[in-house]
Order: sequence, then structure tokens, then C-alpha cells
Amino acid sequence: MTFLVKSLFFLVQLLPVRLLGAIGAGLGRFVYLIDSRHRNIALRNLNRIYPDRDDAWKIRTAHESFAELGRTMFEVPHVFMRSKAYLNAHIEVEGEPLYRDAVAQGNGVILTAMHHSNWELGALAISLLGHDSDMIYRSLRQPALDQFILSARSRFGTHLHSRSEGLRWLPRAMKNGHTIAIMIDQHLSNGTPLPFLGHMANTTTLPATVASKYNAPLIGVTLDRIGRSFRFKLRFRPILIPGSNGEVETDENKIMQMVCDSFAPLIHQRPELWLWIHRRWLYLDERESEQAS
Repeated sequence: MTFLVKSLFFLVQLLPVRLLGAIGAGLGRFVYLIDSRHRNIALRNLNRIYPDRDDAWKIRTAHESFAELGRTMFEVPHVFMRSKAYLNAHIEVEGEPLYRDAVAQGNGVILTAMHHSNWELGALAISLLGHDSDMIYRSLRQPALDQFILSARSRFGTHLHSRSEGLRWLPRAMKNGHTIAIMIDQHLSNGTPLPFLGHMANTTTLPATVASKYNAPLIGVTLDRIGRSFRFKLRFRPILIPGSNGEVETDENKIMQMVCDSFAPLIHQRPELWLWIHRRWLYLDERESEQAS
């Protein structure tokens, strides 16, 4: 199985990435038409966040979000198989001194990110810049396929940890000054309800917990696609956590609210790049269903 998948990826990445992206975008738009379940999730999410926008805009945004997802998926063979030099040549970096200064402090760095544009390439970004990073991932049910994807994601030095192993690895990673990258835009069944894009959603508080415990800098990062090509801008930006009376905020919920709020303008700027098919507001969906029944 692993050999077949690896062989397929190798053959596919021989095709021009721009062509693959165009094919993926076209397929994504077709899936929008036939996949009513995920289309309805996307439109329901857009209705919740943009109640004042007209239906045509929401449909167009959902449609392009499917196209972006398809484009991203068809680019994965290039992301998983191509060299560090090739991938770096397609990424412009903004705010790298901010990130390097944070690393130099030696306490580790908490990097917050979201499923925006080609997040598989974004997951490689820190190792592409030559830094140690750690991420939590969800294991696949097929061990051979899981091992292939794990190898591809970690081939430049990223340390991946399955959710099943907990956080036993975290203290050593922080002690060694690693960057811990955490996605903050997914529904978490045991998360804390906090406003995300202005509406309550179950959210991880892990970035705030770790940053507070280890006195580590909090930084936001996004990978924005340039046009519709396989070219991207990686942006590092500080997440400033003000407190009262000159003291730094220590309330984890308030810190995470500031983190979530810092991503809102980026989603609003190009909403088609975000993953609207995810049930981010399942917390509210369930309560609205209970009230309706």
C-alpha cells in the first residue's frame, strides 16, 4: 500500500504544479455541486458569520472555498515529494526577524495557525526555515498510509506527535527551545466555548496554557496564496497580550480570545481561502437543534 501511494505521488508530482492546481480547483467546484452535505455546512457557516452579505456572495465564496480545497489537495504530491529548495523558492516570508527573535529567547515559541490556503505546506514552513518544530497530528486508520504521510511531513525535521500519546513530549520540546505549532480553528469536543469570528465555538486553550507556563512568546502565522498560483506569502505577526496595571494577562480564556480575534481580519480579507466545510460552530449548531426540537 505504501509503495503504491508513494509511486502515485511520485508520478503525479512530475506534472506541473500549476496544472495540478487548476485540475484540483475544477474538481473542487464540481464537488461543490454534488456534495450537498458539505455545501450546506459551508453555506450555513457563511450565513452565520456574514448575515449581511447577499446570497450570491455567500454561494460564490463557498464555491471558491471548495476550489481552494481541491487546489490544495492536488498540490500535496509536490508538497510531500519536492525538495526543500523547490518549496522555499515558492514561499515569500514576511516578519521572519520577529520569529527569529522569539526563538533566540530560548523558552520555546508557541505558533498559532489555522486551516488557511495550503496548510500542508504551512505545516512544513518552520522546518523549511531550518528550525525545530513540534506538531500534534491525528493518526490515520491505515498504518502503512499513515507512515508514508508521517514521513513526508517530518522529512525536513518537524517532530510529529499523535494525539494518542498525549503531551508527554511537550516539556522536553520546550526545554530544547522548539516551536510548538497549534491549529486554533477546529472544533474541539472538550474545548472551551469562546467567540471565533464573533460566535461561540469550542476552542483549544493549549497555546495559552503552554505560553503562560513556560513564558514563551505567542506568534500568529498564516500562509496566504498569491493569486491562484503555487506561490505563497508566509506571514509571522506578534500576538500582543495586554493586561491591567502593566501586568501581562494570565487568564487563559482571555488570552485565547485575543489569539482568535487576531485571525479574524485575515479570514475576512480573503474568506475563500479558509476551510468553511468544517463544523467550526458545532457547539452552537447542537444548541440550536435542541431548542428547535
